[in-house]
Amino acid sequence: MFSLKQKTVLLSVIMAAGCSSDFTDSSHTRLQTSLNQHMSYIGSYSTGNVSEDGGIAEIVVYNKDNQKIYMVNGVLGSVDIVNADTLSSERFTQMRLHKRIDIAAMAQQEQFSYGDVTSVDVDTKNNIIALAVQAKEYDDNGSIVILNYEGEFLEKYDAGVQPDMICFADEGRYILSANEGEPREGYSAADPKGSVTIVDTLMNTTKTVDFTAFDEANLTDKGVILKKGALPSYDFEPEYIAVSGGIAYVSLQEANAIAVLDIAKGEFSGIKPLGFKNHNIVALDVVKDGEINITTQNLYGAYMPDGIAVFETTSGKYLLTANEGDAREWGGDEDITDSLRINGKKVETLDISQKDGLETGKNYILGGRSFSIYNADDMTQIYDSGSDFEEFIAANYPTFFNASHTNNELDSRSGKKGPEPEYVTVMNIDAKIYAFIGLERFGGVMMYDVTTPSSAQFYDYINTRNFNSEELAQMGDLGVEGLYVVNAESSPTNKTILFTANEVSGTIAVFEIK
Repeated sequence: MFSLKQKTVLLSVIMAAGCSSDFTDSSHTRLQTSLNQHMSYIGSYSTGNVSEDGGIAEIVVYNKDNQKIYMVNGVLGSVDIVNADTLSSERFTQMRLHKRIDIAAMAQQEQFSYGDVTSVDVDTKNNIIALAVQAKEYDDNGSIVILNYEGEFLEKYDAGVQPDMICFADEGRYILSANEGEPREGYSAADPKGSVTIVDTLMNTTKTVDFTAFDEANLTDKGVILKKGALPSYDFEPEYIAVSGGIAYVSLQEANAIAVLDIAKGEFSGIKPLGFKNHNIVALDVVKDGEINITTQNLYGAYMPDGIAVFETTSGKYLLTANEGDAREWGGDEDITDSLRINGKKVETLDISQKDGLETGKNYILGGRSFSIYNADDMTQIYDSGSDFEEFIAANYPTFFNASHTNNELDSRSGKKGPEPEYVTVMNIDAKIYAFIGLERFGGVMMYDVTTPSSAQFYDYINTRNFNSEELAQMGDLGVEGLYVVNAESSPTNKTILFTANEVSGTIAVFEIK
């Protein structure tokens, strides 16, 4: 493979619509392929809605039993069940809606409180899907709702406050939800406790585990970020869960840490800080001046991962993190400031006066603009993609470098979080392990070979947004929020495929991995 810095060719073709393959479908429509020809854009589903605020196509999962996808539509408060059985390697397929499940109407009929549906997962061993449903009142407990494959209600379990992500574990025995507990009306009102709910379907028990056990621990001395004077049990906001071998790893995004949960015991065994990225060494473009200028700065990045994933090799267990970064902005309260100036331009940083766990005299930005790999046993970082994402975009999309997901403006996100890695997932393909990282703001999916975790290698990239348009409805796939990868054995094309949920464009994109 070529090094990332050698990927400086094909500029005009890639900027317009990506490279195209040589084969065509029966209508002679070219299938768009990735830079290194390892990914083909073979299908799409559109809700028919777009929104600058996102929230339309948020999370997507695939069901190998019926070859359908289940997509959370946050704007409509629904779950869309979409046929994926017509996907083909040889032609582009516009997938069709099978059924739209109105969760708000279901809540009224089945008598549970509904405010939002946020996540979905599928369990093919027990033939069910699970939903994370938040209550109408932001500080009330939410629900874990179980449906059959056709979206018909089966049962409900109580969850913690604001369940935001859901997954199955141990071949469907356990259902887990990450309950954020955000202070959505500001800190002068209620700040609910963050937690994880564990449903043991075998024993028919439900347990919600919070972080009260860590309220007396000196976590900020180790680099965990907390609101000044706040207790971890209230300030921690679980974002995402990755499971391996009876252990659930939980991203505490704003705290820049990972919580480790023993599922069977129903106890957290530790809180692991992720450290900070030294931009005195690792370059970035942090100045919004309409130019590309990737250089070192006297700044430190709080990784603050959103999506995480876990995988194992013969050398151990590893955690991958998509280092998005996230501010807290609720009810007039916010923990960021733009008082820092570099070259006369505003730079968004954490407001250190509001934070414990940060070193006085340093400036901290949100996120790492990268993905990282950690030894899962002790959370030692063994790899970080550094400035790869920004360097790649600068080399291959110079006209649109660090554009946002709602505009094509050069450099528009440099002063904030850059390309904004949102989500990461992994798949074993032909005895190698690959990571897929979705870039929420700039769009597209990075693909890395992580078979040797300490020396991960860039492998490919694809972006299906349309830079030739300024109208959201015509800009292609925007705002990558969720990813789901399917192995060849379960795929309708008999090859590995990747689904991306794009929350701004309200679309699902389907990529086949060659």
